[in-house]
Amino acid sequence: MKRVIIAIIAAMTIFLCISPFSVYAADSGEYAAEITEELDAILDDYDIGFNSWDMSELSFKNLWDRLWGNISARLAAPMRVLSTVFLIILLGTVTKSAVSVSDSIYDMVCVTVSLTVIIPQIIAVYEGVLQTISITGSFILVYVPVLSAVSVFCGGFSTAGVCNMLLLGASEMIVKLSESYLMPVIAVTVSLGITGSIFPSTSLDSLVNLLKKLVTWGISITMTLFSGFVTLKCTISGKADGAAAKTAKMLVSGFVPIVGGAISDAYSTVKGSFEVIGGTVGAAGIIGIIMLLLPWIIELTVYRAVMWAGSAAADVFSSEAVSKLLKCIDGGLAIAQCVLISYSVIFILCSAILMKTFGG
Repeated sequence: MKRVIIAIIAAMTIFLCISPFSVYAADSGEYAAEITEELDAILDDYDIGFNSWDMSELSFKNLWDRLWGNISARLAAPMRVLSTVFLIILLGTVTKSAVSVSDSIYDMVCVTVSLTVIIPQIIAVYEGVLQTISITGSFILVYVPVLSAVSVFCGGFSTAGVCNMLLLGASEMIVKLSESYLMPVIAVTVSLGITGSIFPSTSLDSLVNLLKKLVTWGISITMTLFSGFVTLKCTISGKADGAAAKTAKMLVSGFVPIVGGAISDAYSTVKGSFEVIGGTVGAAGIIGIIMLLLPWIIELTVYRAVMWAGSAAADVFSSEAVSKLLKCIDGGLAIAQCVLISYSVIFILCSAILMKTFGG
């Protein structure tokens, strides 16, 4: 029996040795062109302002110039709000000194006039933030599958599955929560601030600050835990994919006679080309997210600076009601800014992690 087995193995070995084999590395250019065209279409649909061919020549200065073009046009509105708030505070102080009016009437008039000037601009900002979150969510819905597909081509099957599921789920959750709860929470914050400004005896500052801290700390902690979980899962999955790829290469190289090493080298060549493509796709996605979210983050920062300056001026001129109002509006802006920053950090960090774990 042993001799029969040995004879069969010897015959199979001789057959494999004399059979003609041809080994070649498949041209990845066709797949690369398809992925690049899809990426360019995504960037063009969301008006990002560059394509994949610009990535190699895109410097920090060029990126900042593109961002500044989107930001500079938005800085006029906050400056107008600031000058108007200063004018209201100054005129209110002069009027109170010239005309004898009660403090309650003075506070009500100042707060009402300030709201008439500020609230339309703030509502427009909040609507823009919600629209940007929705657009970014749509962008991620098409960007993450493309990046995951490149990860699959690189051998990261489990990594791509984990990232695709977690990132798309997180994006949809953030969009839905922002649409359902962001505006109501901000509206409650501003309403409490208006009430506390008009009726100083009913101090609601502590409640507004508590609401602001609960939301911002909750978002920050959730972002940290989610990013850490994705990092851990992708690291483990990347190592497993890398070990599986190395094992497959070793088996092919060792057990396929004559051409095993050539097949292994061909696989490494194709995999390396897709890793380059993955780096381009990941970088383009990260810059796309920055182009979508950073202008609004900066605009919210400028509006918050306007609220800080107006509140300081109101304190100098003893306009306590206006100061309370501006601080509460700043609390709502802080919540919206925290959502945008957390949204951008999550997907920039997770994209970088997925790029790092390509092929283990």
